Amino acid sequence: MTETAATTRGSKSLLVTIVAVAMSLFHIFTGIFGVYEVAIQTGVHLSFAMLLIVLLRPSPPPSRLSPSAGRLAARAFDAFVAFAALAPMIYRFANLDYLTSGRFEFVTPVTPMEAAMGLLLILGILELCRRETGWPLVLIVAIVLAYPFTPGLPWIFKHAGYSLGQSVDAQYLTLAGIFGIPLSASAEYIILFIIFGAFLERSGLGKLIMDITVGLVGRYRGGPAKVAVVASALHGTISGSAPANVLTVGVLTIPMMKRLGYPAYMAGAIEAAASTGGVIMPPVMGSVAFIMAQFIGVPYGMIALYALIPAFLYFFGIFLTVHWSALKHDISGVPKDDLPDWRATLRSHWHTLLPLIVLVYMLMGSYSAQYSATAAIFACVVSSWARKHTRMGWREILQALENGARGALMVAIATAAAGMIVGVFELTGVALKFTQVATLVVSSLFVGLLVTMAVTIILGMGVPPSASYIVQVAVTIPMLQVFLKNGGMPADTAIIVTHFFVMYYSALAVLTPPDALASVAAAGIAQSPFLKTGLHATRVAFVAFVVPFMFVYKPALLTLGTWDEIASALVIAMCGIAIISVAFEGFLLRRLHLAERLLAFAAGAALIFPGMLSDMLGFGLASVFLVIHFGPALAARRARTAAASEKT
Repeated sequence: MTETAATTRGSKSLLVTIVAVAMSLFHIFTGIFGVYEVAIQTGVHLSFAMLLIVLLRPSPPPSRLSPSAGRLAARAFDAFVAFAALAPMIYRFANLDYLTSGRFEFVTPVTPMEAAMGLLLILGILELCRRETGWPLVLIVAIVLAYPFTPGLPWIFKHAGYSLGQSVDAQYLTLAGIFGIPLSASAEYIILFIIFGAFLERSGLGKLIMDITVGLVGRYRGGPAKVAVVASALHGTISGSAPANVLTVGVLTIPMMKRLGYPAYMAGAIEAAASTGGVIMPPVMGSVAFIMAQFIGVPYGMIALYALIPAFLYFFGIFLTVHWSALKHDISGVPKDDLPDWRATLRSHWHTLLPLIVLVYMLMGSYSAQYSATAAIFACVVSSWARKHTRMGWREILQALENGARGALMVAIATAAAGMIVGVFELTGVALKFTQVATLVVSSLFVGLLVTMAVTIILGMGVPPSASYIVQVAVTIPMLQVFLKNGGMPADTAIIVTHFFVMYYSALAVLTPPDALASVAAAGIAQSPFLKTGLHATRVAFVAFVVPFMFVYKPALLTLGTWDEIASALVIAMCGIAIISVAFEGFLLRRLHLAERLLAFAAGAALIFPGMLSDMLGFGLASVFLVIHFGPALAARRARTAAASEKT
């Protein structure tokens, strides 16, 4: 590397650090003193994110050109993308008073300059979204953006056509498109929790989680797999990201599983399935939860409370599946000499738990999510000073600030792109037409749930969970709410239940092939085939796919009910998940025959659906299954006991 190239690279790295740290400090400032009005908060947030993506994801030089010409062409294209992304933002800031109070949406004509700026921003966002998330989301947004300009389509998609000015008005000049609720959630809530997660990582909490988990459950059958489940659940309270969980926890658990006899693809699959649960694990959860709080108008602390039981059921199901698999394949635990001294780690790192305690206390109190996350960030720094080996100096603080901003880029650009989809739906009204037709075509709530599950998972193949969820807010969620309200469910309960249903499957979509980020990360660590890893990860987590159906039919699982209703629903749900996990893994005391597996599955399915008769049927079938499965073993045991007593 030449001295000039090294200097250029060093200058660029310094610029990235400055911009990233400034981005994090801006959001911490608004977390303390309150966010600006939506147009300013989202505008500054998106401007920082787009500039960082341009710096961190430069265009590769075209291979058909010479090296020098290729570098020049790549830099020229990056300069154009930067101009297309930032010039419209500068124009918005310069004319903010006029845009927010001096013009009337869809009434005041759009000027040629406004149209040009709007088109440039749309192109800039799509290109940067491609660099950060890949092609799938970009293609979906591009198709939806073309919809207003294609009149004469059949069925519910028919419309008279919309002008370029109307589309630019919806996407760029108002708060309904790019700068709508999804980007607002990213700018006000999500980034602060991502920054908080970065500070937790630097404070040493990750070591505490791993050592305690390995020390407590590593010695049991299938120990590393159980470590993956428990550690991913605990680490999910920090990151709220499935790929981040895999890359943090999986680097330890996957090699451990392989050493003890798990095939490489199965080791990766177990970690991917466990890490995916981090997206729904309170208190941090994933970005979808914050966007949902914005859409339904419920404080984030309540969202975290609603998510507690479903998250527990998710990891409970995966833990049991892993346990039966370990028994079936006779996988032992971690040797005693390899277990860490978790008590020593707890004594030396217990103080790193304090920021999480601060966060939960404030979220459950009357404090806003922004203020709670900001206070927890400061608690990370202060608590780290309790011990010399965890103390955060200014270098560690700057690194955490930079990592936090970098971690927010995908969410920021994806929510800006997905906001365009919402803008088109609001402009054309197609979502309302779809809801009206779907409620007539779909025959029942159960069919509607199946359709929504399929649409959410298919749409989530290749797009971030937040984008998948945002589309469903306008498409399938209203349909489900109609069914639940017609069935007698209160409107406020129906809103929470349907949004959680879609959020859950949006999270699970990162697990299922063909484009599953969690499975990709796990396969890379395990050095196993991606597709095989992804398919087995889906099978390991298959029990978790029934949990959303449970809380739709039994809202008490979202803590929407009395304490006795919640306790009863939880016990029944755990029994249903336990028996279904046995059916899918095909092992309990011994390998199950086909008839036993079918009987166990029928028992579990009956326990999922509501009603006294269904529960009685489920427990009855489960009892028959247990008698059939354990009967011969108990009879043989009694015979051996009788024979032994006769000899004596």
